[in-house]
Amino acid sequence: MPHADFVHLRVHSAYSLSEGAIKIKHLAQLCRAHAMPAVAVTDSANLFGALEFAETCAQAGVQPIVGCVLNLRRDGGGPARIGTGGLPPDQLVVLVQDEAGYRNLIKLVSRAYLESEG
Repeated sequence: MPHADFVHLRVHSAYSLSEGAIKIKHLAQLCRAHAMPAVAVTDSANLFGALEFAETCAQAGVQPIVGCVLNLRRDGGGPARIGTGGLPPDQLVVLVQDEAGYRNLIKLVSRAYLESEG
């Protein structure tokens, strides 16, 4: 089967509250229907759907790429509040290449969740 020339590397699923609405099963079906060889789910600051995503895509014959969007606050930027001049956090998309990368991403996401101020 010929593949599409495009691989989406920044999909927000229903696990990214208020940013995405697509269910994992539907995403895998769409990728298969459009001959996409792979797709990345990069939900914001969480990996809640990573296992479901990996299993569902693998069953559909689509290479799952696990990722996450992490918000990074610059030193000295302070909290981003309207009218205070504080800089909003930068967004960094992180994609997993292998099992070691997945373990590292779990550590980063866990640390961000436990140490966040809000």
